Amino acid sequence: MSRFRSILLLMAIAAVLPACGGDDSPTAPSITFPTLPAALLANFCVRGDRAPNQGISGAVETTDCPLGDGSYYEAWRVRVATNGAYRFAASSTFDNVLALLRLDSYTDQSATLTVIASDDDSGTGTNALIASVTLTAGQDYFLLVNGYDGSDTGPYTVTFAAQ
Repeated sequence: MSRFRSILLLMAIAAVLPACGGDDSPTAPSITFPTLPAALLANFCVRGDRAPNQGISGAVETTDCPLGDGSYYEAWRVRVATNGAYRFAASSTFDNVLALLRLDSYTDQSATLTVIASDDDSGTGTNALIASVTLTAGQDYFLLVNGYDGSDTGPYTVTFAAQ
C-alpha cells in the first residue's frame, strides 16, 4: 500500500472508529480540557489530553485501534492556550505517520472532524513531522500517531511545541 494511501486513510476518519481504552494524563494549568462524552473518546480511541511541551508517548501495537489499511493508531486530544504556529515531531524505530484533525462538532458517540495537517516522512528517516500548523486557543484537536502499515508498531514519542 502506498504512503499516500495510508495518509488518505487517516484523513478519511470522520465518525465512528473501533472503541479503544484511554488513560487520563496531567494537563498544563493554563489549559482547560472540558469533559467530552466518554463514548466519543472511546470511539476515537483517545489515549489522553496534552498541551504544548507535555510529553506525548505510547506504543502503537496490534491491539490498538485499526485503520482500514491494516495499520494501527493511537489518538491524543491536544489544546493550546494561545493562537499561533505549532510543531509536532514524531520519533520511533518504525515508519510512523501523524495526522492532526480539528473537532468541529460532536454528539455523544460521533463527531465531525476536519483534517488540518498530516505527514509521513518529513522528519528524520521515516519519522513524521508537521513542521508548522496554526492552532486556535480553546479548540479541540486530535493527533493521530499511526504505523505506516500493520507491521509498523512499537514505542514512539511526539514533541508538541509552539514555534
